[in-house]
Amino acid sequence: MRHQQRPQVLGVDPRLILVFELNASIDADEFRRAGLRVVDSSNGLLVVAFADDPELADFRERLEALAGGVPEGRQSEPYAQFFDAINLVRPLSPQDRVTPELASAIREHASDILRIDVECWHPGTGDRAQEWLSEARAGIEAAEGRVVDTLIDDSAGLVLLRAYVHASRIMAVAELDAIARMDVLPQPALPMPELYSLSAAELPEVQAPDARSAIVGLVDSGVASGHPLIGAAVLASDAIGTGIDEDQDQHGHGTMVASLLLHGNVEDAIAPGLPLRPICRVVSARVLDANNEFPMDDLWENDLREAITWCVNQGARIINLSIGDSRSPFSPPRQMSAASVVDALARELGLVVVVAAGNSRPADYLDAISEASIDEYPRVLLNDGATGLLDPGTSLLSLTAGGLTDAAASGAHSSHETLRRQPMGKPGWPSPITRKGPGPGQAVKPEVSESAGTLGIEEGVLVSNDAELGVVGASAEAGRLLSWDVGTSYAVPLVSRVAAAVASKFPTFSAALIRSLVLVSTERLPFADNWEGSESVRLEAERALVGYGRPSIGRATESTSHRAILVAEDSIPVDGVHIYEIPVPSSFMSPGGKRGLDVALAYSPPTRVRRLDYMANGMEYHLVKGLPLDEVAEVFARVGEQEDRGEEGEDAIASASGLGSNLVKLVPTTQTRSRGANQLGRRVFHHRLNASDEPMFLVVRNINRWDDDTARQPYALAVALWRDEGQPELHAELQALLETEVELPVEIEIEQ
Repeated sequence: MRHQQRPQVLGVDPRLILVFELNASIDADEFRRAGLRVVDSSNGLLVVAFADDPELADFRERLEALAGGVPEGRQSEPYAQFFDAINLVRPLSPQDRVTPELASAIREHASDILRIDVECWHPGTGDRAQEWLSEARAGIEAAEGRVVDTLIDDSAGLVLLRAYVHASRIMAVAELDAIARMDVLPQPALPMPELYSLSAAELPEVQAPDARSAIVGLVDSGVASGHPLIGAAVLASDAIGTGIDEDQDQHGHGTMVASLLLHGNVEDAIAPGLPLRPICRVVSARVLDANNEFPMDDLWENDLREAITWCVNQGARIINLSIGDSRSPFSPPRQMSAASVVDALARELGLVVVVAAGNSRPADYLDAISEASIDEYPRVLLNDGATGLLDPGTSLLSLTAGGLTDAAASGAHSSHETLRRQPMGKPGWPSPITRKGPGPGQAVKPEVSESAGTLGIEEGVLVSNDAELGVVGASAEAGRLLSWDVGTSYAVPLVSRVAAAVASKFPTFSAALIRSLVLVSTERLPFADNWEGSESVRLEAERALVGYGRPSIGRATESTSHRAILVAEDSIPVDGVHIYEIPVPSSFMSPGGKRGLDVALAYSPPTRVRRLDYMANGMEYHLVKGLPLDEVAEVFARVGEQEDRGEEGEDAIASASGLGSNLVKLVPTTQTRSRGANQLGRRVFHHRLNASDEPMFLVVRNINRWDDDTARQPYALAVALWRDEGQPELHAELQALLETEVELPVEIEIEQ
């Protein structure tokens, strides 16, 4: 047979690995009786099997019996059911083994050595698994690669190697029949020696930030203002609280936070060796002692108020709070004390405040630490009663930052990499140390998430001392410039950084509009999409652990040819309605691909900690298509009457008008969004829109709870219209429609 003439690959004899594409499932025993051993049936209609016998004698015998026709006394050919279920039999190709990410890395880094994980087939027995692993190792070494660790777990059916192989030789390695899958792993931007012993002379030049850039107040353990990554951006620092006399960082927490705020991913910023310019300026209020704790004799709410006020007096409009009270996680319904202080100051002083969700401990919420914990921890975290947000993470007028893991592997900064240490979670999953929402009144919390690091599991033990699992930043320790840690504290400055970029580019924008632009920049993190249960349950889990998603500077500050941002700021009367027309370019309506619309709203109502309705008023918005303005205005003028009869949100609007399909349902629902002061709704259109879908109106409502009847509530909107790349462009046509800035005017105001 052709298999017998195949040459050796990298000195290794070929094996017969076949892919069976099926139209109906076949039991593994049927393959075994045909002389084939199934090595992968994870996809029920695609089975991978290998044959010890290169002649495939048993398989061919069955084929010959099938070809012989229906024997006397039988109704069908022998083995007809087996062969009828097979659409195609083909060999496994090198392209089958290489992930799209590795294929992309081979193209983009053709002259580099890549760090890869290699999974081999497990042929069923330990001895044979060792034989196949040895074949893969021999092939990698023949390709001048280096294997740094191997792992065989017979009970899990797992055979793994970690290796470093030149990009030009990877497809040759992929020819090895013993290999099932190859994937690329990220390589740390800084090698181990630089992470541990980088000197100031080896750092790139750090320039002063732009004199017009935003000022961010850091309320933390202070900063080491002499650190070369930080010093140029520090405008002022002070010590606040009993017994804290020194404004410099004696713990290291605040210094690391500052470096992430100024430079983002510190490793990636340093590695190219190009000059660095901090994105903003910093004022530092030290409220934490050398143990990273508030003074014992102080009400920390008082220290927090004093520190925020001091930062504002130094010019800060954005406040970074990477702190939290671990003594008592949020337990509904009452708002927490420090959060209420932060909310009052955010409203009074017009601030963008970013707070941490707080840290949890997997050792506390997991009954046992095992390999299963690597994938199962998000469900346990979500259902544990003690993993709620920490004060002031429940602040409704702040953006609360949850933590994400970005680690795809571990140990690259160690002297010996080990496959036995596996990161908890996958890139884009909630970090195992984050905390869950919702917040007071079931508000979506956290709203945003960013890198916080993860933990590893090695032989049933949690591992934290691994730089590849953590977040790398500046160190305040004498003689060391860089360090790493894990915590939602480090997600906060990465979100504050997005807010600072918006404030620097658009210095006249209000705090509410900055919050709206941060929200509309987020990209979903659908980590729960494969969970069992309904879609609504999966989306609820997503919101509780990672909020609306991960924000980015580019998406918050720039429109592109295929994504246009519209903004609006106004104030609305109590129980009032504002209606905006969304300009819809013809390119948005044309067929092909997906298109979508994201709407963010932020506002800062009066708050009272002793009221069950914590916020004085609630705002909501609705998207209506295909109706004239006067009809939309008439519908929403009647909605208040329906609510007086006990109907709420979309039900009230549908009842008042029979809008039906003219009311565009956003995700999450109006009822879910409107529980908070930072709201985001999304809609993806998979079908073509037509003239009957125009015009589109965004209707904003302000519903009074206990506010003054004469009050007006300031608010801000950010709307993003987008289309798939490769489809007609949007932005230029929108600018032409609006003639000036891409800013939405109120078409009509209704007072009820």
